[in-house]
Amino acid sequence: MVNTFPVKTTLHIYTRVSSVAQAEQGTSLESQRDLGIKKANDLGFEFKVWNEGGHSSHHEDIADRPELNSLYVAMQAGQVKHVWVYDPSRISRNDQVASAFRYACSKHGVTLYTKDGVFDLSNPNDKFLKQLLDAVAEFDNVTRAERTRLGKLNRVRSGSWHGGQAPFGYKLEDRKLVVVEEEAKWVKRIFQELVKGSAATHIKQILDSNGVSPRRKKGLWTLGSINALLTNTHYSGHYLYTDKKSEQTIEVQCPSIVDQTTWNAAQYKRSREVIRQSQKNATEKNFYLLRDLMFCEHCGRAISGRMNKSRAESSYYCPNKERAWAKNGGSETPWRRGTGCGFDRAMNIPQTDKLVWELVTSLHSKSSILKEEVKHRLLNQNGVKIRTDAEIRTIQAKLRKLQKNYKLISETLGNLEANKLIGKINDVSYETTVQRIREELGSIETELANARLELAGTAESRKWVNWLKAFGEEVEMLDALTDGEKKEYIGGLVKRIDVRYSNDNREHILTLTMQLPIVNDGIKKLRSGQEGREYEVTPGTETITVASKKKDRRG
Repeated sequence: MVNTFPVKTTLHIYTRVSSVAQAEQGTSLESQRDLGIKKANDLGFEFKVWNEGGHSSHHEDIADRPELNSLYVAMQAGQVKHVWVYDPSRISRNDQVASAFRYACSKHGVTLYTKDGVFDLSNPNDKFLKQLLDAVAEFDNVTRAERTRLGKLNRVRSGSWHGGQAPFGYKLEDRKLVVVEEEAKWVKRIFQELVKGSAATHIKQILDSNGVSPRRKKGLWTLGSINALLTNTHYSGHYLYTDKKSEQTIEVQCPSIVDQTTWNAAQYKRSREVIRQSQKNATEKNFYLLRDLMFCEHCGRAISGRMNKSRAESSYYCPNKERAWAKNGGSETPWRRGTGCGFDRAMNIPQTDKLVWELVTSLHSKSSILKEEVKHRLLNQNGVKIRTDAEIRTIQAKLRKLQKNYKLISETLGNLEANKLIGKINDVSYETTVQRIREELGSIETELANARLELAGTAESRKWVNWLKAFGEEVEMLDALTDGEKKEYIGGLVKRIDVRYSNDNREHILTLTMQLPIVNDGIKKLRSGQEGREYEVTPGTETITVASKKKDRRG
């Protein structure tokens, strides 16, 4: 206990280093202790050591420093009159904490000793000098932190990992991401399963049944960890790092695990799933052919479906009224027709499904574009030809080359800025070279963006090639498809269905937006020998409207 030492002839030695690593090494703490003991011997004092160990200066609250806190309490109790620290920064580089400590020393007549001298803080000159030394220590701390931040930023620019554990599928070598092949094959499998329509629960089952453990927590996968993995841009070959202080965002290139086309297709698939997520738990036991494609034209909400098998009732309806009712905590007055979003009557499901099915299959059977695609495996959409597999591979190779060049030039920029910091290059040469490097980086970023856009346009196009191969000329067999196959078929041709209710005519108006301009497309004959072809396909429009009149129960 403090009071077992003579108050006036005991030197209280406070030791601290700024990291746990330094504390474990021991030399710095031991040096501080030995110098403090030497000072006590010179004074002819006894001594007591208060060893804080490795405690970063980021822990600036005295309460976060148990030894300093105990010493502070002992000072206030009058049990301490002489304190030794290696230098003022050992107490704190934060002016608020240092000021509180100075005040306590001054108020209770405590003499402060350092390796550089003695401070009697009741003396105005010593007090002023101590304040200057504390200010220098705080400035040094801020400067060191800024150097650390800039160093980290330069390492990130050169492709180094910014900290923390590497994502699943990668490991760290020389601070850079390197693909782990055994994990990478499962990353590819996850993306492939999503693109072909597998639910996250099914993907989880595949991973768990094959003994694949997640990176952060050994054991079973969660749906959250799978969904988080699917949003991770690292797998497509790049990631973003944002510096918190400057808010500067840097795009860093890294080895890709999935190609850009698969990545884009997966993100498109996820965006479609998110729209319908709120409906799945309540209705997943029932099958709806069109619900996932339908939207209310009055309010924009996704159309819902309900089935009551005991009453032989099934309908598509806009959930605007019930969602608004729940959101507002109910209503004191009952709902009245004509007070909602405008979708005043539900649609009979069998009648609507039959109407749309017959319309879509009729469009298919008459479409010149679809027939031409089956024959030549070409697709025209707004005059742009779908890229072949070979063309896609060429773009992907270009993308990989651009990513490699971007990484090399970023490393050059990082080295240049490092040389500037240590004074190996003058300001004029630095500014000139930095300008050239940043212009080249900007040029490559533009090319990278263009290449990704090219591939983004092919993500759904590849799906169309696969769909046409499966369904192209089999119109006569469409009615024999299973319900699931019919839903996939319609999803391949129809992008969305907007529905509005006409109260005047008591009918629902359905506007189908097709994936391709196959509505009223056709064939145009060419002059003999023109471009080596006898005809060309002329695209039609992408939308078609049809009315579903409510049946009169009187027959």
